[in-house]
Amino acid sequence: MRTRILGGLLAAVVGFGCGDRPDVYDAPVSQVSALGLESQVALVDDGAHRVVLLSPHDGQELDRTYLGIGKNVVLSQTSDDGKRLFVLSAGDVIRRKSTDERASLAVIENGALRRYELESPHSGFAIDPQGRWVALFAAPSASSSARTSFVENPNEIVLVDLTAPVESAVTSRTLRSFGGLPQRVSFTPSLQLPGGARRLLVVETNQDVALLDLDNVRSKPQRPELTIRLTEGSTAAANQPGGVVFDDGDPTKNDDARIGVRLANGSNVVTVTLVPGLPDAKTEDPSMAPNDFRAVVNLTDVGGIPGEIVFVRTEAGRRLAAVVPSTRKAVLVDPDTSITTDVDLQESFSRISLITNVVGGADGADTALLYGSGGSHGVAFLSLGKAEGKPYRSVEVVSLATAVDTVADVPPPRPELKVLQTNAASSFYVLNLASRTAAPLLTQGLASLHVARDGQRLWAFSSSNLSRVSLDDLHPVPLPLERNIDAVFDVARRDGGRALIAVDKRGTVGATVLDALAPDTAASRSYYGLLLEGLE
Repeated sequence: MRTRILGGLLAAVVGFGCGDRPDVYDAPVSQVSALGLESQVALVDDGAHRVVLLSPHDGQELDRTYLGIGKNVVLSQTSDDGKRLFVLSAGDVIRRKSTDERASLAVIENGALRRYELESPHSGFAIDPQGRWVALFAAPSASSSARTSFVENPNEIVLVDLTAPVESAVTSRTLRSFGGLPQRVSFTPSLQLPGGARRLLVVETNQDVALLDLDNVRSKPQRPELTIRLTEGSTAAANQPGGVVFDDGDPTKNDDARIGVRLANGSNVVTVTLVPGLPDAKTEDPSMAPNDFRAVVNLTDVGGIPGEIVFVRTEAGRRLAAVVPSTRKAVLVDPDTSITTDVDLQESFSRISLITNVVGGADGADTALLYGSGGSHGVAFLSLGKAEGKPYRSVEVVSLATAVDTVADVPPPRPELKVLQTNAASSFYVLNLASRTAAPLLTQGLASLHVARDGQRLWAFSSSNLSRVSLDDLHPVPLPLERNIDAVFDVARRDGGRALIAVDKRGTVGATVLDALAPDTAASRSYYGLLLEGLE
């Protein structure tokens, strides 16, 4: 932990005889987060209660913009598209006067700041992938020392509507609890439900799943959430949800939208079908109005704890597919009848993702990529048009020397590529979905990877080592730097080019800037003491 000593000395010289210097010069530089946006790198400087935006332009120059945020940062995160930065702050722990800060959520977009005042910060949030909502909740991973409230209601969900005026954007809902603690929060896409197109908030606790109608979250009278209880009341053993997936079904129907739930500690998968509500439906609370849909639940045993699930199209219709690493199978579940079909796999894969949009599928069915689990070697292509009743060549394995831990997507114009990071410390792979080949790239040690948003490059780094790999021919270019590298970001420049910003978070934070399209360390520029600048 370092204080801003240099900044303090400068302030003392410049302002000698002009009174006390601001407290910010003595604020510690600690827990600085670096996050990448589309065309900027954001440094979250909690000690100075601000975000420093680094904007590159030609000549490896960096513009710096300073935006104030709340005190005591709890969590910071960017949206998936890199357009927004979200910073949750606890504010002043003890408010002694009206000007002391309350908890707040800061949203930074296009260099502009919006702040939403909160009564309490909670300890986590989930960002709507469609950009409308942020859901604040009690993060289960937060330690007691990380929690900012003496008492926190884990079943309270605070929704921030980013399309509403700031003064009316925050809505709080406390979910009915049967003893469960929320673990994850998800947003569905638009689903065709009996009352029309809706989006739902799905809250997974450690024993059940709650559904909240987002389109009616402010309706008067209020509509209750639907709770899908996964544990029988006759036993204390809790079935824990381990993830959810969504399917809108036939777009011409309004009674076949489904939510799939996998259990983290059992061999069942759960299919929830959203159908019309009963004509005489009533709520437990007479002040509430019933929802116009209800949940029909099917429970299906897939023979082992599922690693991951996804809704798929097969030649026999829509199915919920589960990969079961303990049995080396993929199990296809008919959501209407719960009849299952097994597909034998050569490896114990635990992850599944659809790649039909890139490689297509036989007979209008999906194609999926299988990977993951310590017992597998490589990846596999599962052709679901051939899986039911035609197991021959339904699975094609691309063998690798080790298991795949993570798969990173490559944006257009190269969506056919995936970057595979393995549990080996000396290699990673670039998988071509179209040719079904995996090209190894060797490293001298464990490397961190960053894929450029324009889909043309990936960067590998460790310590002060940096290499650029062109994704058109996989040609690596070594670019060792003098400074340590904690993170790299390939971002757009305002002149139409792109820059690589390598951040060194030691001390008061520095950065090295290269031209990402034609990198040359001899033409790079280094910046030092970025957190000493712009102080008031």
